[in-house]
Amino acid sequence: MAGGTVIVQTKGLVETRALLKEFAPDLLKRLNVRVGLVARNLRDAADSAFSFTGVGGGAYRIKTRSRVNKFSVSVIAKAGGVSAGERWSDQPGVLASIFELANGVRDSQPQNVKRTQSLIATLNAKYGGPGRFLWSSWDDQKAASLPSIDAEIKAVEAEYTERMSV
Repeated sequence: MAGGTVIVQTKGLVETRALLKEFAPDLLKRLNVRVGLVARNLRDAADSAFSFTGVGGGAYRIKTRSRVNKFSVSVIAKAGGVSAGERWSDQPGVLASIFELANGVRDSQPQNVKRTQSLIATLNAKYGGPGRFLWSSWDDQKAASLPSIDAEIKAVEAEYTERMSV
């Protein structure tokens, strides 16, 4: 996890996806559903923990990156601002970004440094360090998530091998 994002990477996934894309797109779809399920579980757990702050609703989103040699599914705290007349405190995505990413004073005006440091100290005291919800979600679920993805890769590879031998 880096900067408020959990990225699940599994050995063999890239190679398996490349073969499936070319020879068995239906199995690739099945594998993608499985990896996406892990990401959704992470998102839901993080969002559930975020609701303890008193704010609920989709604070996280899932992003899939697919390139020739890389594939990852990540859960990201929604970034964003608010429109004129709205309050940032009413927007779960904005709040989630603050809770996940507030770990240092960046590009602050001198008059805001103390207030920003105070905000960070308050968040850390009440909710733990940065990555407070996504990290916890991953820590709670990685023991089951990685073997689940690995098992799905092996199952898809076995089915693919069986198809090739017919």
